[in-house]
Amino acid sequence: MTPLHRLIRALRGRLLARLLGLGVLALSSTLVGGCAHTLDAGAVGVRVECNVPDATVWIDDLLAGSVKEWKSEGHQLRSGFHRIEIRHPGYYSFFQEVDLPPGSRTVVNAKLRELLD
Repeated sequence: MTPLHRLIRALRGRLLARLLGLGVLALSSTLVGGCAHTLDAGAVGVRVECNVPDATVWIDDLLAGSVKEWKSEGHQLRSGFHRIEIRHPGYYSFFQEVDLPPGSRTVVNAKLRELLD
């Protein structure tokens, strides 16, 4: 890996950490509901399992939070088609496209692999 690539990777990681620290983790209210223990009509309960706990969860290209936050059962999405992505600097991203029926529950199992130098 060239010094330029290392610098870009480090800066990207710092930017992500700063965004997380500023609380830029909210999805639009049309995408995410409340607690998944009692699902709202038309909602889907979603949980994320990942081998990199400080990775970030992106849903339909919107930052939704960290894997740690999505590990619990307490997250809802609107039913229907969604593109779920798990990202972390230094790892290949994980993608999954899902079409979720209303009232269902799902677990996204993401195994991230380290980038090759």
